[in-house]
Amino acid sequence: MNGRRVRRGFTLIELLVVIAVIAVLVALLLPAVQQARERARSIQCMNNLKQIGLALHNYESTHSVFPPSFLRQEDGNPVAPPPLSDPLRYRSHWTGYHLLLPYMDQAGLHGQYDFDGTWLSSMSDSNDRAHWVLNRTVISGLMCPSAPHQTNQIGETGAPGSSLHWMAGAVTDYSFCHGMDILKALPGSGEASCPGGLRHYWSGWPQTTKGAFGYNSVCRIADLTDGSSHTIFIGEKSGARLTYGTGAGPSPRTRVEYPWAMAAVLYFAATGNTSSDTAWAVGPFAATRDIRLPDCPDDSPSVGVPFPMNPQPVKVPVTGDERSLYSFQSHHPQGAWFLMGDGSAKFVSEFIDQSVFEALSTIAGGETTSVAEL
Repeated sequence: MNGRRVRRGFTLIELLVVIAVIAVLVALLLPAVQQARERARSIQCMNNLKQIGLALHNYESTHSVFPPSFLRQEDGNPVAPPPLSDPLRYRSHWTGYHLLLPYMDQAGLHGQYDFDGTWLSSMSDSNDRAHWVLNRTVISGLMCPSAPHQTNQIGETGAPGSSLHWMAGAVTDYSFCHGMDILKALPGSGEASCPGGLRHYWSGWPQTTKGAFGYNSVCRIADLTDGSSHTIFIGEKSGARLTYGTGAGPSPRTRVEYPWAMAAVLYFAATGNTSSDTAWAVGPFAATRDIRLPDCPDDSPSVGVPFPMNPQPVKVPVTGDERSLYSFQSHHPQGAWFLMGDGSAKFVSEFIDQSVFEALSTIAGGETTSVAEL
């Protein structure tokens, strides 16, 4: 022997085996890592709702009533209503989140609003955009970390007041529960037989189908006769889950978002300079069934259209049936988080029995539900 050491390397087959083993390990570990990350995001979402619940109960301790989901001023103010071509005809003025700002560490932002005006800013001048920059304030506690927003803000503060481009706001993924009733945004052709629109207040809704929130709602703890732990206050209605529109002209096929300051029911394309800030905006409220108001042909609890959780398809067709825009929905697998009236947060399966889901959304329906049914 010449005393030289023989150096052995990997053969090609051995190298391929090692690579294959590593690939298998990565394939096994990656889902576990993703699941761990989703669990962490889900826990943060739950904590966000608990903080909102704390704000709601602090508000109630101060005012002896929970805030309304939408607050509007009395009819006849202003005396001459804006013309139909003016955005100010949507005369809902503030959301519950505007009122909760001091209880969510946002007292400074709350102090900048002129609450003698509207969320559009002025009571009479639709070109006034003073509040729009405030409405675009991003509040991290109002967003679910699992929601893949392209941007946390939509619309522009200085945009012209047209029907295509008329509001600006920051997104939220949590909506007030309106129970089993949904209101039309504006009076329509069937107004005589089925009144709707922003003229109707929470106090006039059917007692057995109303939720804890609504237009000028004045819900108190004593009103939760179904039990606070069995009454939904706020649930996930995550933006960027659904898309809507025809994809042409003034109806772009784009994502649906729910700005926390959107004090109107109908949805509009808040078009911007780039595709990232173009979105359909819907008010931060949700319902579990469309029963409408008293005196409507379909006001009985035995009829109406269910609003299931996590609606499908996520590409909403442009038809007369757009209830998915008003449903609770989330980006979490197989369910969504809900804030109950007692301040607890519960993850509810999307496969929950629809009748139980509807019962949980009302404050005085007289139904009996149990935690085992969630």
